[in-house]
Amino acid sequence: MRRPVPCAACLVLALGLALGGPRPAHAQADGVEAGEAAEASEANPAPVYVEPPIEKVDPAPINAHRKARRAAYPVGSRISRYLEATAETTDAGNTDEARALLQKLDLDRLNPYERALVLRVAAFVEYQAGEIEAAIQNFRKVLQEDILTVKEDTEIRISIAQLYASIEQWQKVIDGVNEWARYVPERTPDSHNLMAIAYYQLDNMEAAIHHAEQAVDMAPEPKEGWLTLLAALYVKAEDFTNAAPVLEELVMRFRKKEYWTQLSLIYGARDNFKGSLAVQQIAYQQGFLTEDKELRRLARGYLYNDLPYPAAEVLETGLREKKIERDAEAYELLANSWIAAREYDKSLEPLQRAAELAEDGNLYVRIGQVHIQREEWDEAVARLQQAIDKGGLKEPGNAHLLLGISLYNQQRIDGALASFGRAREHEDSRTQAEAWMGHIEKELQKAS
Repeated sequence: MRRPVPCAACLVLALGLALGGPRPAHAQADGVEAGEAAEASEANPAPVYVEPPIEKVDPAPINAHRKARRAAYPVGSRISRYLEATAETTDAGNTDEARALLQKLDLDRLNPYERALVLRVAAFVEYQAGEIEAAIQNFRKVLQEDILTVKEDTEIRISIAQLYASIEQWQKVIDGVNEWARYVPERTPDSHNLMAIAYYQLDNMEAAIHHAEQAVDMAPEPKEGWLTLLAALYVKAEDFTNAAPVLEELVMRFRKKEYWTQLSLIYGARDNFKGSLAVQQIAYQQGFLTEDKELRRLARGYLYNDLPYPAAEVLETGLREKKIERDAEAYELLANSWIAAREYDKSLEPLQRAAELAEDGNLYVRIGQVHIQREEWDEAVARLQQAIDKGGLKEPGNAHLLLGISLYNQQRIDGALASFGRAREHEDSRTQAEAWMGHIEKELQKAS
């Protein structure tokens, strides 16, 4: 089965898988856990891949021999006319008609040079018709004639390898490229990229990375797909150190949203959270970050780097423009941003909306705490009572304790003692509840 070759659209997925899935909501660190993986990969680098030796062929004597053979086998004018007509018909898309023309020629009655030329055209016709196996077989018959120049043969050999790639016979791709390499001075960037894809399909990551690196290093201007493949291979191998500069080049040369996102994740994976945030900021300013998850991640990045104001601005804009879903989590994140900025007035509305949307009463406790900080005792009592009534509290004892403090400050002593009594039933709030109850008893004794 063919494995999808990494591309711009799917590198994000590959990166997400390599980084281990979702990150905790409280941290930017789409990179914290991956940072540990990056340290491990840097401490234990992958073994260096060594390309198997290729026995080179000297083309000079072969060409001399074949030149003499061609001189002995001239191409007749009739054959030339058929070849020209077949090529024109094929270019026009009439492959059935092209086949019919070639079938009028009896291969057994042609000389070796004519036969090689006819078979080469026949291979092209079959390729255009989508008959890949037939095209390969015709190309192989051309090679068996041993009469074309070495240069023409090498073009056929690399074509055979490419045809095998189109039908997903990956080991034959590798064998074909290696056979082709025997007849050329050096491999080309395209051939290295083809080998990288084949080795990737066979799950040989070391060889795939080696050839992908060679493709990129050899080309003055590497193709976008080559860089994307190399970046994806590094990510799959959790080699974030080498993935970063490749993504940096993609960002500078092609400036696509996917590459900004990926580069940010890579910086996070290497614990470079300021760099990750900087990349997100640039992407946001260019209008690349438009999806809910991207905007929330940017806001969390700001919070993680102690920048609550821009976090709140991103969230408010996203909610207003309906790019961020108006759910409890989004409103809570906005409220947390304003609280971190000490803008308690601005935190109340989003906290209230988050509390209304939430399935439990925990956010009402948060609202009550804000009112307590502002010494707004009536509001604190109302919100804390809502929290207790809604239920599902992580720390119910704390909610009763805070309610007791608020009631005490309203001079509602009986209600305060009742709330402290309930708080005393929970281990995490027992000590403070008993202290408050003792304090109230002393005050009542003095008053009497």
